[in-house]
Amino acid sequence: MAFRDWVLQDWEVNTGRPESQLILAWFRLAQWASGHWGMFARVVVTPYWLIVSLVVGVELPVTATIGPRLRLYHPHAIVLSPHCSLGSDCHLRQGVTVGNRVDRIGNELGVARLGDNVELGANCVVIGDLKIGDHARIGALAAVVKSVPAWAVVVGNPGRVIRIDQPIAAS
Repeated sequence: MAFRDWVLQDWEVNTGRPESQLILAWFRLAQWASGHWGMFARVVVTPYWLIVSLVVGVELPVTATIGPRLRLYHPHAIVLSPHCSLGSDCHLRQGVTVGNRVDRIGNELGVARLGDNVELGANCVVIGDLKIGDHARIGALAAVVKSVPAWAVVVGNPGRVIRIDQPIAAS
């Protein structure tokens, strides 16, 4: 993918949300720099990390694997683990955490992996060595600590599947 296309891959789906567009363009630039510029990447990655995490309050680590067309609604207090993965077309709302599980001495035991087109509601938490299936929807304030099948709708703490939607047929 060309540099410009890489940096702006989330731009269109965040139309009307200029703060999300800017955060994601800078994130993609820092990711590109990290993967292509060697030690010179620090010139982009360090200011990105300091400003976005400390000032804006969003932690999108350049080491996370994040598919194209990520949508950020109200980008505040979003925290992603450095090793998590999100598929394409995911939606994150304010206060979302996608994290890892660690043992008592700090060894990482696993990290969450989200499929394509997953929606995470405000202030939900997805933590541990688990998989969220494609098209799943996690409700606001849900605490997900177990894998979730595709097309599931999850609510509550602990998160529980309340239904599995039917895939939408293409017309």
